Amino acid sequence: MGNKNKLKLAQRGAYLSIITYIILSVVKYYFGMEYDSAAVRADALNNMTDIFASVAVLIGLKISIRPPDDNHPYGHLKSENIASLVVSFIIIFVGVQVLFENLPSIFSPVVSTPDPVVIYISIASGLIMLAVFFINSKLAEKTNSSSLKSAAMDNMSDSMISFGTAAGLILTQLGLPIADVIIASILGVLIMYTGFKILKDAVFALSDGYNDADLIEHKEDVLEVLGVMDVKSIKGRYHGSSIFLDVTIIVDPEISITEAHHICDQVEEHMHDKGIMSLYVHPEPKLNE
Repeated sequence: MGNKNKLKLAQRGAYLSIITYIILSVVKYYFGMEYDSAAVRADALNNMTDIFASVAVLIGLKISIRPPDDNHPYGHLKSENIASLVVSFIIIFVGVQVLFENLPSIFSPVVSTPDPVVIYISIASGLIMLAVFFINSKLAEKTNSSSLKSAAMDNMSDSMISFGTAAGLILTQLGLPIADVIIASILGVLIMYTGFKILKDAVFALSDGYNDADLIEHKEDVLEVLGVMDVKSIKGRYHGSSIFLDVTIIVDPEISITEAHHICDQVEEHMHDKGIMSLYVHPEPKLNE
């Protein structure tokens, strides 16, 4: 499957998230207000911002498909990483808002016991988001989409938050009504944690960071090509879900330029088969010691 087709397939996950979040946020906010549950309202607000986050992912995926131009000779693939960055900011903002909205209520003597119906709403929401997580995780794995992977992480976080909300609501029914606002505050912290994790990964990719273990694996793959005596240097960077590599290989000093060029072509072909989108290979002769 070509990279463009992969990005188009990844868009299905973004559309699924948007539709699901719209439905869940409306339902949960209504029942949270109707039955006076701070935790359910916090969960609904989380889902509302997830709508914007999913839209950001979708826009990033659509822009990534655009071909290279004069101003973007390497293409627009980093739009995926920018989308993940936007998602992280939105999630962190929601977490802070939820935390500051509910934290003061913990020290307030006025608490209420929400209706048991919101427990079922939260459990159903958790199950739905768990299903969305599995679907998006499979799509992210199939398409190798970094932004969809971030969205799937957010889906799992939302599922756990809904189950946590249900647990807190059960405690309110057991005579601990303050558990509702405590759970809401904890949810705020968890939301922020998810946001910072996605932020870290996005900044790492945008700053051209690359995993050392992956570089070692890529080096071993290059050494599999006949004619490559050693790998002098190898550098990698992420462009969205795609990988770009710069490799300097050591070849026999007795071979011709044409033969060295052929080896470089073989390296490129071999690494493309390994999932590397773009590869620059520079040959150097082995020096006599």
